Amino acid sequence: MSDPHIPTVVDFSALFNEACASHETPEGLVENLMPQVSKTSWLLITSNSLVEATESTTLTMVLERAIPHGVSIALDVAWQPHSWGLEPGSQPPPEVLRRFLPLAQEAALIHCTPEEADDFFSSHDPLAIHSSLSQRPGVAITGTDGSVRWCLGGRMGTMETRMHDDQASFFSALIKSFAEHPELLGNAGEGPGTDAAADPDGLTDALRSAAST
Repeated sequence: MSDPHIPTVVDFSALFNEACASHETPEGLVENLMPQVSKTSWLLITSNSLVEATESTTLTMVLERAIPHGVSIALDVAWQPHSWGLEPGSQPPPEVLRRFLPLAQEAALIHCTPEEADDFFSSHDPLAIHSSLSQRPGVAITGTDGSVRWCLGGRMGTMETRMHDDQASFFSALIKSFAEHPELLGNAGEGPGTDAAADPDGLTDALRSAAST
């Protein structure tokens, strides 16, 4: 039984920053983080977790231990060039893409903007991104106009403009919906990332609920 004090979705960077107050090495940080990570349903990570060597190494070690525990990975691309010492509007250089690929290959659910999709996946078609990765993740692409294009649970769709006000809040709420109803990303016990066709009404409800947060 899961610990009621551990949320179904935890943010890796937030946990990492808290743990850094008392641990300095990746090994010590991993041991501090795993009791919480291993009991959650979803671990939220972003590309910015790759900037600093200690956080990146810790994340790699955490994923190696968390995924066998059944923890699903939600990847929010959240590209911030200034975090990497780049000019605003810069595209990710090859080194960033090299570091990013292993995260994308572990994710059960991916969120990005159309611009991030083009920069990191060479396509802003959610089905193309879904199909390009062997684990077949769910993909949600949100525009600044409030629109959503998605490939989730073996289904595809779009939501019109002005459906959401904040991309990060939308994705956070969507992850929580899938934590509560994992069959919306996969069924028959196969888990997130499969091509099983989810219930369309349930999926629509989850998307609209996330958009309203």
